[in-house]
Amino acid sequence: MGEASDEPAMLLEALSDKVLHQLPPKVWKELFLGPGRDSIRFERRYLTLVHADAAAAAGTPGSMTERFYGDLQRLNTRYDGRLDPYVDAAALITFEDPGAAMRMAMELQRAAGDVRLKVGVVSGLCTLAFFRVHDRLWCTPLGAQPARAAEVAAMAAVGGIVISPEAYGDDLVTRPSGLGGDADFQDSERDLSSLAAAPAEAPLEVDIPC
Repeated sequence: MGEASDEPAMLLEALSDKVLHQLPPKVWKELFLGPGRDSIRFERRYLTLVHADAAAAAGTPGSMTERFYGDLQRLNTRYDGRLDPYVDAAALITFEDPGAAMRMAMELQRAAGDVRLKVGVVSGLCTLAFFRVHDRLWCTPLGAQPARAAEVAAMAAVGGIVISPEAYGDDLVTRPSGLGGDADFQDSERDLSSLAAAPAEAPLEVDIPC
């Protein structure tokens, strides 16, 4: 069984859980109890995921790890990835261009300095969720591939990069970027973590039944 067998209800549940745990409650409410729900759609694409585990908290402003996270956001913009919010000092970056993913992974390690960074790179078919919040288009990967990227990163030595077996060889830089609809990916916002910032308006309470 693979991700191709995922039912829409299961994908909605997975997206709901991810948004609820990585983003403010107001974002979840706008997406699942407001107009954003009609914008949700899922696509199967050939993607390359980079999982970067810094093994340290973000730290205070100006700290070593805070500077590293600034480099992470800068490199994500340069290489046209899509950055998920940081969870437990780890970041996940999604690419349609495998070559760009590898270039970012290598440059990220060079920028890490004293940050004890482990990086994993995986390629394969992945479920990508698209949705609109705050009148902007966002996307995030779901399913087995994000967890697999974390597992591959865990095998890396500190300061190293582990690449999944299917990403070896010329396919890494020559494989077509996706299964169609690439403009949607390019039109989506680059940094999902920016949604994690508290909104200027007063927060809304969310009552989620157990």
